[in-house]
Amino acid sequence: MKLRLLLALLLGLLVLAIVLARFDLHVVMTSLSRVGLGGFLLIVVAGLAAEIVLASGITPLLTDAVPLCAIAASRQLRDSAADVLPITQLGGIAFAARALVLAGLRAPTASAAVIADFTTEAFAQGLYVLVGVAASLSLLQKSTLLSPYVGAMLAGAVFLSLGSMGFALLQVGGSRWIERISEKLFPGASAHTQAFREAIHGIYRRRGRLFVSMLLQLTGWMASGLWLWVILKVMGFSTGFWSAIALQALLEGLRSALVFIPAAVGVQEAGYAALAPLFGLAPETGLAISLLRRARDVTIAVPVLLLWQLVEARRAARTP
Repeated sequence: MKLRLLLALLLGLLVLAIVLARFDLHVVMTSLSRVGLGGFLLIVVAGLAAEIVLASGITPLLTDAVPLCAIAASRQLRDSAADVLPITQLGGIAFAARALVLAGLRAPTASAAVIADFTTEAFAQGLYVLVGVAASLSLLQKSTLLSPYVGAMLAGAVFLSLGSMGFALLQVGGSRWIERISEKLFPGASAHTQAFREAIHGIYRRRGRLFVSMLLQLTGWMASGLWLWVILKVMGFSTGFWSAIALQALLEGLRSALVFIPAAVGVQEAGYAALAPLFGLAPETGLAISLLRRARDVTIAVPVLLLWQLVEARRAARTP
């Protein structure tokens, strides 16, 4: 593990330790006990449904036919790796591209599609955070604790959103970032590097398909807000749909801002605990939500990663 990645992970673990020490864990466990096995299964299924919607964002960008199950598996592998492994965003993208290669795509074509999907998702996520800011504006202003800082918080969220969307637009318009990514994905393979560049620039020229991909990604992010609403309902809270959207959007904005911390360790827990009171929930409830999300991630990620290793092992065994 690279030193800076290790330091980021240690920082996240320190924040997590502080959060766990700061709040009443008995209250957290009481909140979790309301869920039950049936409720947790519902959370897992709802999360998978949101994941499929997010996965569909890549379909307009694919130049070859790929089964929907392979597309969903590619996205789930990418997110599962990011959820439980100490890797960077680029590592998760490489995993997703590998899944598409196993589905029959050439490596440069698969990598180009996944990178373009990441680009449209960045734009959509920026819009989603803006939606969350708009939905939570009145709540922020009513908070006696946070109202003096509303301007700074909104400026930070808007800056992050515009930064994400600006990043996406730069990639579509042409950027040296694509050249650097191609060199990392295919070091020393000039033929694959050239094929990747041609493939991704070909995708970026199809602006109508990019727009459809962005809409699908935005729908997927909105679905993640619906998933949080399901979690709150299962826990017995009557939080409104738009409040759930706002809470999830602000949390995702925080995760994006601190993307260098692997698996958002500590960031996610602190974020939910800090944001929950804005929506009438106790900080311990926010921490319980984060733990439920972690449990859901591990429940899905471990079998997905093990299955991927099994597929790779069988493929290697068949290769002479």
